[in-house]
Amino acid sequence: MVHQLQVETIDPIVNQQEEEINVENSVAPKREEEPNYGLLSVLSIAFARHIKGLEHVRELWCASEYNESFTGSEAITIIRNFMKEVVPDEYCILVANALMKSQPPLFSPTQYSQKSLISNCVNADDTYFLEEDITEDYTPVGVIPSLTPCYSYACRPGMGGCYSESCPNIGKGFLISNKAEPTVSDDILDKTTTSPEGGWLVSHDAWSARMDREFLKSLDPKEIGRQEALNETIYSEEKYLADLKILHEVIVKGIEISNVIESDRLNSFISTVFNNYQELMQMSESMFKDMLARYRQHEKECVPTIGDILVQHMQFFEEAYVKYSPHALLAKYLAEAEIKKNSEFEKFTKELAKHDRTNRLPIWHYLLSPVTRMQRYPLLIEALLKKTPTEHPDHVFLTRSHDIIRSVATKADNAATHIKKRLAILHIRDSITFKQGEFYDLQLSDPNRRLYHKGTLKRRSGTLDVTDKNDIYAFVFDHMLVMTKLRKTNTGEEYRIWKKPTPLQMLVVQNNVSNVRYQASGSANSYTIPSYSNTTLVLHHLGSRGGTIYPFFCSSVEEKQSWTKAIEDAKASLKRRQGETDVFELRPLDDSNFRTPGSGQSTGTTTRINCSVPFISISQEKRIAIGTDNGVFFKTEGQSNSIRRIIQCESVIQLAVMEKYHILIVLTEKALKAYPVDALDSKSNTKAIDRIEVEIAQHVNFFQIGYCNGRDLLVFKKKKNTTSVFTALEPFCDLRDPKNEKLLTHRPSIFSNRADYLRWFKKYKDFYIGAEASNIHFLKAKLNIVCERGFEVIDPENLTVGRDIPDSEDPEFYFVTRHPEPLKPLAMYRINDKFLLCYDKFAFYVNNRNGSLVPRPDKRKPATVCDWEGTPSHIVYEHPYIIAVDPYFIEVRHVDTGELVQIISGENIRLAYYNGGGERPIIHVCMTHSQKPDTQALFHLILNNHRNSSGYSRR
Repeated sequence: MVHQLQVETIDPIVNQQEEEINVENSVAPKREEEPNYGLLSVLSIAFARHIKGLEHVRELWCASEYNESFTGSEAITIIRNFMKEVVPDEYCILVANALMKSQPPLFSPTQYSQKSLISNCVNADDTYFLEEDITEDYTPVGVIPSLTPCYSYACRPGMGGCYSESCPNIGKGFLISNKAEPTVSDDILDKTTTSPEGGWLVSHDAWSARMDREFLKSLDPKEIGRQEALNETIYSEEKYLADLKILHEVIVKGIEISNVIESDRLNSFISTVFNNYQELMQMSESMFKDMLARYRQHEKECVPTIGDILVQHMQFFEEAYVKYSPHALLAKYLAEAEIKKNSEFEKFTKELAKHDRTNRLPIWHYLLSPVTRMQRYPLLIEALLKKTPTEHPDHVFLTRSHDIIRSVATKADNAATHIKKRLAILHIRDSITFKQGEFYDLQLSDPNRRLYHKGTLKRRSGTLDVTDKNDIYAFVFDHMLVMTKLRKTNTGEEYRIWKKPTPLQMLVVQNNVSNVRYQASGSANSYTIPSYSNTTLVLHHLGSRGGTIYPFFCSSVEEKQSWTKAIEDAKASLKRRQGETDVFELRPLDDSNFRTPGSGQSTGTTTRINCSVPFISISQEKRIAIGTDNGVFFKTEGQSNSIRRIIQCESVIQLAVMEKYHILIVLTEKALKAYPVDALDSKSNTKAIDRIEVEIAQHVNFFQIGYCNGRDLLVFKKKKNTTSVFTALEPFCDLRDPKNEKLLTHRPSIFSNRADYLRWFKKYKDFYIGAEASNIHFLKAKLNIVCERGFEVIDPENLTVGRDIPDSEDPEFYFVTRHPEPLKPLAMYRINDKFLLCYDKFAFYVNNRNGSLVPRPDKRKPATVCDWEGTPSHIVYEHPYIIAVDPYFIEVRHVDTGELVQIISGENIRLAYYNGGGERPIIHVCMTHSQKPDTQALFHLILNNHRNSSGYSRR
């Protein structure tokens, strides 16, 4: 029997009359002014104040969803503390029930408080929240007689009481009557859901209360218990279905017609947040329909079975609930995020709680209703099984339905594990802040992002950073290491980025920490870190000028191993995602013939490699021309002893071969010259080099060969004051053709002023730009000049037409034109209908038609598609990757996303050759040999075949 406390209801407005009482002859002491907790309004205000005070000393797990929440045991303790006498917990629960059931109610159970929601009584283990509408002017009103002072003025506690049988001072204690007594409200509605229009189809009263007394006497008590459990299963399904209908009719439809979400993202928001709720509603409706038919068939008698209905419908639950339940937590997060950034949606959710159908329950109750229902199904079936004999026909069905729903719940829980991990990362993302003017794309919104480890890393003052001694809070994600400063705030934890995040490809854990040279970030000074114990964790961020080294100090070897293992596991995961094979491989072209100047080695040629170019000999052998400080060398690929010097000169800067015409172009510090490549390669050639060379021009800064407007062109640049002057030549003879053999030999004449190079070339155009140019790219019908102010596209057929990219007057390019550091344009590549503009700090896209900035798909991110880890000297493109060459490493990024996919580290790295793309991009790089520091190695950077894909124009 549920006990109820006798409470006398009174109107909110009470006419009080002052009574003058002569107490001069009274022997009773003057009554002290104390709170009269017998008045519900006084008790409510005092109770609410205590709950609000708890918010500052502890936080419940449900506090983020329910403000001013508390547990039933806390409510019992608070009420007990109000009493001057020792009272049993049962009595405190009755007082708490009176506060919860009053009109208006002081507090309500949270959606997780199943016992309270079912019994409509306070339970010590459940959680509750104060109603938002409660103020000192709007509180429950009523009187609890057993808590009021005795109305006889002279009657005091401890004096034995007075004439009244109900005197609280008699000393009877707080007895609980077995009789059901009047409560604050004679009609308490079910707190979970307002009944649908037309009322409930199934009675929500106890089954035994509806049955004939004589019929009940004929039943076994266990069968009565079974029918009560069965009845609860049916009517709770109706309440669940009502919740889903409110979700559909009030919440989702309300969002659709209220315009609180922009029309362009309305469908996406509803499908993401509310998922497949309609599918669940249809399932519940179908199952309840069968339950209702069974209920009506046996309305005045025992319902024989229900397990068969459960099995029939639950066997189809798995796909729908495994889709909805795990996603519900993320949906709640997304809705909360929408509330924070969208004031209209926030207003909508607040008004929703006041809707006549939601009964003051928040949106989360309905959004998470399928989750709690899935948790409750096994409990309902277990309650039925306990009351169902094993020989009963329903036992087999109930056992089967229990197995089915447990399996669904387990799979939903397993799927929720990934969502919980993702939510943890999203909460970290939301808590990360940056220094003023600083931003890094941490890519934490990726749904597949994974966190491997997090924790505090200890630093020590001294040589590392004497101005900042705070510990670092670091996160090892599956793509980067993020180091932050942790700060506690009123709203939670805040992580402020400490140093530039380190991509895993650029992170090295140094095992040997003795005398490590440390390059301070942003400084040219280096320091030596002394030897530390085996608990020192030294992290090396590869980068320009050697990168940055961070020494940290772990409390134990085990802690260091935890960090090291997390980093190794994260890097291994990244490797698996990107493919076990590297995107590019380095194929050696020469790694033994060229010694580094100053190495003191006697073997090989001591000279610096500056450039190279591949070509096919007349005998169809693959050859490489290598330009050095001491001339041009030829070598057959794969034959290390085939190296021989062909042209002896100083400082060869650039080489190229015009394949269709078999002409080798050589640029030295003094002149641009052309040679017949077959004559140079022929061992039988007896002609002097100066007899077969053609000098094209003096004082040339650079040249490029390419194809534009249906012509093969050689374009070279000379500097005149602050102007760059260009000359474009078009070759017209194939020097391998025997008919042109007479053109190979130079025949000087004192009677001719004709330029010598006109034997092989004809002049196409002369043009200039008013800026210092550093490179040139060939487009289909235009030339792209890379200059100090950006990129200038000119039409060689109409030199009066041209445009500058980016537009320096356009505010959307202020991040370039007003960059705090000098920017150096390096390259521009056409990719479909966009141009990728590459600077030494970053790269971004512009529209190829009007030059406007192309924003990222996520407009919250900066326009730059990638920010280089190093300071590249050259940037080249081989679809679908953009490759930045820094003296210390080569970084490879995806051209669409800017994702860093590979790092190739080395020393003294330089670009030796790039043919400008085309259908067969060729990239040569030179660096110090990794095993022989005195030797230079020349490599062909080759894209692995399985990595290449079609779909974009390479130019």
